[in-house]
Amino acid sequence: MILTHEEIAFLDVYCHEGTEAPFGGPATEVMTRIGIQSGDTLNLQWAYLRDQPPTGPEIGHASKVAPPLPWADREAVLRRDAEIRTIREEVQRARKQHPAA
Repeated sequence: MILTHEEIAFLDVYCHEGTEAPFGGPATEVMTRIGIQSGDTLNLQWAYLRDQPPTGPEIGHASKVAPPLPWADREAVLRRDAEIRTIREEVQRARKQHPAA
């Protein structure tokens, strides 16, 4: 797994809010408050989908309350997204070097 349990819990709600109408909710509001937009978290979202692949048509689940934010501030979110970008790039490089037979 790439993500911590705390990150998965938060992203479970955040990713759901980004993919289901009415698009937004408590997790999105928390991120917006610290200056994060969906495009800032593309690698975190990739890791969430890799660690927690959907078993049905919906991604994650709705919640009336945001789970605790697993990052201290905007800079920590961006730093973590960059760390995961490095992992994502390594995975993509490995796939190019060793394509499935």
